[in-house]
Amino acid sequence: MRPRLDRLRRDERGTSLAELLIGMTIFSILMAALTTLAIGYHRVNAQSIARQDQVDAARTAAERLTKVVRTAVKPSQLINCVTSTCSELDAFVSASSTSMKFYANLDNAGNAVGPRQVTYTLEPTGAGEARLVERVQRPDSSTPGSNGYSYCDALAAGASGTCKARMTTKVLAEGVQTDGPVAPLVYFNNDGDAMTPGSGGALTALQIDQVLSIEFTLRVRSDDRNSTGPTTYIQRVLLPNSQAVLRPGEDE
Repeated sequence: MRPRLDRLRRDERGTSLAELLIGMTIFSILMAALTTLAIGYHRVNAQSIARQDQVDAARTAAERLTKVVRTAVKPSQLINCVTSTCSELDAFVSASSTSMKFYANLDNAGNAVGPRQVTYTLEPTGAGEARLVERVQRPDSSTPGSNGYSYCDALAAGASGTCKARMTTKVLAEGVQTDGPVAPLVYFNNDGDAMTPGSGGALTALQIDQVLSIEFTLRVRSDDRNSTGPTTYIQRVLLPNSQAVLRPGEDE
């Protein structure tokens, strides 16, 4: 009986301190490994979401730009100009590496409204960063004057409510990076050569006459702290109607 009682007494002693410490150490290692895996998965997932948001923002802005730019038109294509001033108006009013303004045959069935003036501008929001803004303004009247259609200055300090109502403003993309190696807007002539802007970063009147295609490079980075870097989206737009930019004899 005594050996059996001794064995029972030994079993009642339970787990020793050393065994408990070893078990806790193993458990801690397993928990640390699982926590590290969970944090890593969360970080990678958050980065993927931030990257996809940037891709969606850049693609949406590029699609809008492409759609509208392809409607660029010379006013003389919509009306019978009776003056040389009207007939010589180009589709593009101004063009630079960060902005452009042009006439667009947009939402203008049967020329009932007249060509809208569309402006795309990269407005700085910080060092090397800007937002892409679209402004679309309809003419003051659907009936052109001797010099073509007129447009009030809706951004002027004293602009009337009626004038402001003719313009719609939309932010197409936030967080556009402007400090990249390539200019956001690059213009190409009839020969497919990129044109170098003149003083002030804008194309000259002679260069504007020859714009046949535009390449825009959108480098978008969201303010999400999980963003690992900007997303770059490049789109080249060839104007479908060459007469919108070519003067008579230039296509020969």
